[in-house]
Amino acid sequence: MMMRNGVDMERVNARVEAMRKDPAGGRKTLSGITSWNGGAHSTTIVRNFAIPADEPGAIGGTNRGPSPMELVLTALSACIAISIAYSAAEDEVEVHSIEIDVEGDLDLRGLFEITNDVRPGFEEVRVTVRMEADAPREKLEELVNHGYRRSPVVDSLEGKVPVRVCLAQEDAGTA
Repeated sequence: MMMRNGVDMERVNARVEAMRKDPAGGRKTLSGITSWNGGAHSTTIVRNFAIPADEPGAIGGTNRGPSPMELVLTALSACIAISIAYSAAEDEVEVHSIEIDVEGDLDLRGLFEITNDVRPGFEEVRVTVRMEADAPREKLEELVNHGYRRSPVVDSLEGKVPVRVCLAQEDAGTA
C-alpha cells in the first residue's frame, strides 16, 4: 500500500482511473438525517457519526454544539486541508502539518429579519493556512491554491448551488 501524508494513493489512483473509464462512477449523493431536539439544538446523523448543532445562549440556544454557521466554517477548513493533503500527495510532497484558521463575518440581523438589506449568511470568510512540508514556499503556495480550487466545499459556497426544500407528504398532517 502506497501511503503519502496519510492518503492511500493506491486506492485514490484506482478510483481516479475507474472514473476516467466510467464518468458515472464519480457521481455520488451524500445524505444525512437531522432530528430537532428542542430549541436551537439538533443532531444530524451522517454515515455513523452524530453531529450536534446548537446556538450560543446569547441568542436563545443552549450551547450544546457548534452553530450551523460554525459547522459551515468547519466543513470549509476541513475540506481545504484534505484537498491540500491530496494535492501534496499527488505531487509527492511530504507534509508534516497543516493548520487552518477560518473566520466568517455574520450579521445576525439577517437571521432575525430585523432589516431587509442584510443577508442571513456570511458576508465574508477568511482562511489562513499554515503548513510545514518538505518543499519551498513557492510550492506550498501552489499546493494551497490547488487545494482551494479543487475543494468541493469552496465550490459549493462560491457557486450557485440550487437548494430545494419541501414538506414530506407523510408529515403534512391532517386538517
